[in-house]
Amino acid sequence: MDEYPEVVVEISHLRHDQVFHYLAPEEMPGLELGTRVLVPFGKKTVQGWVVGFSAPPPGVTLRSIESVVGDKPDFNPELLRLARWMADYYLHPLPEILKLMSPPEKPVRARKHAPAGGMTLTGRPGRLVLNTEQTVALREIEAALRAGGDARAPNGEGAGYPGGAGQQEAAATSGIALPLSAERPLVAAGPWQFLLHGITGSGKTEVYLRAAMTALSLGRQVLYLVPEIVLTPQAGAWFRAALGDRVAVWHSRLSRGERYETWEGIRQGVLSILIGPRSAVFAPFKNLGLIIVDEEQDASYKQQESPYYHARQVAAQRARDNGAVLLLGSATPSLESYTGARDGQYRLLRLTRRPQGRRLPRVTVVDQKQEHDAGHDVRFNLVGQYLAGQIALRLQRREQTILFLNRRGYSPIVFCPLCGLVLKCERCSISLVYHRTTGDLRCHYCNFKRPLPERCPGCGAAGSLRFLGTGLQRVEQMLRRFYPQARIQRLDFDTTRRKGEFDRILDSFVKREIDILLGTQMVAKGHDFPGVTLVGVLDADIALKLPDYRATERTYQLLAQVAGRAGRGRVPGEVVVQTYFPDHYSIQTACFAGYPSFYRQEIGNRESSGYPPYGELIRIRVAGEREQQVERRVKELAEALAALLLRPEGTRQVRLLGPAPAPVLRLQDLYRWQVMLKGELGGQKSEIRDCIQRFKKNTSVIISIEVDPYGL
Repeated sequence: MDEYPEVVVEISHLRHDQVFHYLAPEEMPGLELGTRVLVPFGKKTVQGWVVGFSAPPPGVTLRSIESVVGDKPDFNPELLRLARWMADYYLHPLPEILKLMSPPEKPVRARKHAPAGGMTLTGRPGRLVLNTEQTVALREIEAALRAGGDARAPNGEGAGYPGGAGQQEAAATSGIALPLSAERPLVAAGPWQFLLHGITGSGKTEVYLRAAMTALSLGRQVLYLVPEIVLTPQAGAWFRAALGDRVAVWHSRLSRGERYETWEGIRQGVLSILIGPRSAVFAPFKNLGLIIVDEEQDASYKQQESPYYHARQVAAQRARDNGAVLLLGSATPSLESYTGARDGQYRLLRLTRRPQGRRLPRVTVVDQKQEHDAGHDVRFNLVGQYLAGQIALRLQRREQTILFLNRRGYSPIVFCPLCGLVLKCERCSISLVYHRTTGDLRCHYCNFKRPLPERCPGCGAAGSLRFLGTGLQRVEQMLRRFYPQARIQRLDFDTTRRKGEFDRILDSFVKREIDILLGTQMVAKGHDFPGVTLVGVLDADIALKLPDYRATERTYQLLAQVAGRAGRGRVPGEVVVQTYFPDHYSIQTACFAGYPSFYRQEIGNRESSGYPPYGELIRIRVAGEREQQVERRVKELAEALAALLLRPEGTRQVRLLGPAPAPVLRLQDLYRWQVMLKGELGGQKSEIRDCIQRFKKNTSVIISIEVDPYGL
């Protein structure tokens, strides 16, 4: 039986989440998998991708492909397999996955030189001598690299993509392995998967660099993932200093020409190492041999808009499919990864001390309640009395300080004490944040802006508005007032909007042109500043107040990470943690007891409540402009899911939580309600998806599915 191209069309609609067969004209011989094509679709012409070849269903009238778009396929067979796996695992339409993974557009004018990938930063010494722990870890990783393709998953495993005709036959002829079933483990256990658990400053980056050198010597390429764009300049500089122009960085702030040349360099094998945030996981490697996921616990690896994928999971799947070594690294591993290492999914490697005899910083926990009760000078309400004295001491010694507060703006709440009105976003059900540098109020969810009114919009009183709470800009104002001699720089999303600003600020800090660096979580991750001897954490318990089962874990991780920025040079460091909950176990373990103690306490809570890693989660959100309609539809959906999940003997396999309003009820003019499914979901994922899809077809509200949800 003749086989014809299977095309997935680039239309985001549930009815079109399937393959459509087309004729390949005679002038298109050898049409390749992954090719972008123009096809007639109804009365329109749309773009799509060739994803396979098979016989069409009986009675289907085939139309011809009109043309090929581009001079090469968008996807190689391995990336097509990855897209199918993502669609299956994340319960998301394949067309949107392929659109997410699409290569950058070719610029009109080609660049003359390959992209440099960021400015050169100092801060890392020359080639270091590894200590015993680093040497042992590196030897195990190198042994797995030399084992090479023994780990490669066999082609043809798993179930077919829903909606496609003749998938098994197509796989046999096209060489595409079908996606792994959601019922199978995400990654099979094996000796090529590692979790490198090393305390901050223990030399994980040096292990990464040596492992990358080994991979290159074996002719393999390397993917090095970092959680934030802001970490690419320093990592790029370190790797480029050792490996030259074979290293490139990838992120959204590159120009179109830089993105295209980097993508092509990886595809052709000219570039050997790619460094970037989560989107770099889709790069078209020619011979991928090593994937490093640095700070693997970081929530930034989870995409917070549709399609909701997690780069760590996608990286694990790519490693499996390529026979590559997967190396997860962290000082504060996620509970999921550490439990996986405990259960044999990963080989656990430990780095328990800093190299060259450098000591961990001394930690001082300051109870903010006691400082307030003691009635200290008002100037110390934002930066406590003890921390203020330590800052002054560092300025006197010409040493550097990092202050951390994970709250942008000047004040998170603007209110009128006369009538009680809190100024909120017109599109979202959250308060507006006052930004003193621009003099306006902003929504940090939808970026709505308005000027600060002279009168209260509620009662009309002039000059009555007051600021409640402390943001980073307010701390900066106080610091400039009481340390006029200090060179102070704020590092947050607002100061790094312009291209190159982050590089410039960090370069100045490394060169010791800045005395105090005041920042959000941007300053907490991955940086190596030898001149920093003091780190101050303001309001350390912010994350504990969030309605998120990961709140305690994230608090521990953030504190441990930011504390690790101190004492990386020859001078011992100190960390001052200001908190209203000094006895909370996340604070105590981050400051004194360490990760094993935190893990023992937190994993017990997860197990008793059935949250990951002891159960899976799916969040189904229903959104619309009319809240009553949204509430009605989410209740109907919850009833259908409850009936689906009911066992014949009357007990549920999966717990259904809700329906309930989302923590942020209104976002960008849409009201949101949600249902959570918790339990062993793998065996019922396809049934859950089918149930939700039936509702999607017959409703005017928006229904979204998030597997392994993060955030609010």
